[in-house]
Parts: sequence; structure tokens; C-alpha cells
Amino acid sequence: MKIVFIASAAQKDELGTYYEQIVNELKSQKIDVFTGHLFSGVKDSDLVENQQIESWYKEITLKVRNADAVFVELSYPSTVNVGHILTEALDSGKPVVALYKVGREPFFLRGRVDDKLVLLEYHENDIQSVVKSALEYISTAQDVRFNFFISPRIGRYLDWISKNKRVPRAVYLRRLIEEDMRSNKEYNEGTDE
Repeated sequence: MKIVFIASAAQKDELGTYYEQIVNELKSQKIDVFTGHLFSGVKDSDLVENQQIESWYKEITLKVRNADAVFVELSYPSTVNVGHILTEALDSGKPVVALYKVGREPFFLRGRVDDKLVLLEYHENDIQSVVKSALEYISTAQDVRFNFFISPRIGRYLDWISKNKRVPRAVYLRRLIEEDMRSNKEYNEGTDE
């Protein structure tokens, strides 16, 4: 699996430890992770020539198009580069996992309703489990799409599950259905396909 990881380079001093933990957890799952120049020491301001900037832009957008998913760290919500790449990924139909530190929810992004986008809060000590849940979400986002209408009350509950249990809504619903499938004797006996 190929994943692009994007985060604010300007916030690397404050959030770099979390960036590294996220990337290391992805790599521990045998995932090919592209981070651009986030960890190379190259700063955006170092790309002063138009040709360098164009080359960097083309490289990032090509990596996004060829990735299976994009992970974005959004604890610092106001950055044009990260926001543009996130939108580019969603517009390309890629699953996007937007991670943020507890207390730093990117509230504006909640306004974008998209089955390919999941917002997940993390604490300093649970990055590993949050990344694993996110990877499970990605596998469901690549499966067959099934849409249905729900009441606002159910929507609020699913949002609560997502935020408080740190489980994407799609993963939670999939688990409920899989549990029901396992316990359904008639289905398991093959009498009802």
C-alpha cells in the first residue's frame, strides 16, 4: 500500500515528534510512505526558483494520484499547502485520514461531507491505535460503496462514536454488520444468501 503523509512543515518544531510517530507506525505496517521534503531539512522557502516550485508541485500531486490514501496531520489547521493537497486528494477520490491532536479539531473541515474523509483525534499515547483504525477505514473506503439515508439523531451518534471512540463511522458500521453476520445462524447455514 502507498500512502502520502502531509503536514505543516512550519509546525515541525512543535509537532514533529507526532509526525514521526505517525509515519513510523505506518511504516511498521509495511506501508510505503511518501513524506515529500517534510523530514529532509528542505524548507518551502528554499524552493525559490519557479522551476523548483513547479517540480515539487508536480511531484506531490503525482504521488497523491498514485497513492492508495493520504494521511494529513491537521493540528495546525491554517496552511495553504496542506489544505490544497488534502482537497486534491479528495477530488481525486482518494481516502483521506485527517489526524489532529486532542483539543485542536479542524472544525471547518467538518463542513465537508465526504465518505472518503475521516477526521480522527489522537492523544500523545494512542497514535498507534488511531493509525491502525485509520488503516482499517482505508480498507473499507476501497470496498464497494453503499449509501443510505439516516436520521440526524443517528448521524449525531455516529459522529460521537467517531470522535469519542476514535473509530471512523464506516468502520463502526462495518463492524456491526460483520458481528451480525457472524451471529446470524440462518445466514451461516447457507439457507439465506
